[in-house]
Amino acid sequence: MKLHPAALLLMLLCSVSVAQEPTASFLQKGTRLVGGGFTFSSAGEKYFENNEGDRTQQWAVQPGGGYFVADNLAFALTIEGRWFIQGDIWSSHYSMGPSLQYYFDVVGEDDPKGHAVPYLELGYLWGQAREDGTDFESKFNSGMWSMSVGLSWMLSDVVATDLELNYQVGEFTEKIPVDGVSRNANRISFFLGIKAFLP
Repeated sequence: MKLHPAALLLMLLCSVSVAQEPTASFLQKGTRLVGGGFTFSSAGEKYFENNEGDRTQQWAVQPGGGYFVADNLAFALTIEGRWFIQGDIWSSHYSMGPSLQYYFDVVGEDDPKGHAVPYLELGYLWGQAREDGTDFESKFNSGMWSMSVGLSWMLSDVVATDLELNYQVGEFTEKIPVDGVSRNANRISFFLGIKAFLP
């Protein structure tokens, strides 16, 4: 699968050393991240289309955590649980995977409280999905690239409200009842959550 231009941009951004003196304490190497929230998504292409060929609306729960491997750059692990209805079919999708998050230090030596800290995120999610109808059951394996732009609004020196716009693209490969049939998929999601930067 071709790498999305936004993913290439994020990798380039993370590979360039940007001199910032001093780095805000909550963005320094060694800081831990803990958080989670809810997402609302509009999902489409072959896997997610409903009976009329329209996009499917979804809600999801998304906990996660991470660790700053360098100043401003965190490695994180995300878990997603989604449940949605496509016509008369009940569907669920569980996935997890790693990501890199790059935070733009707009705080410096100031008190973090009240600052809005923007960030970019690139990740990949592996998952399993299930569809249940009145007389059938299907199971799928999934792989989705995940790209986000977000804003962490600092409520205190370590706690932030998180707002994020996320785009996922990938495919679902059927395992039951037919092994190997693939369907393309994409999602556009709005995330609202809370995040803690722990020393």
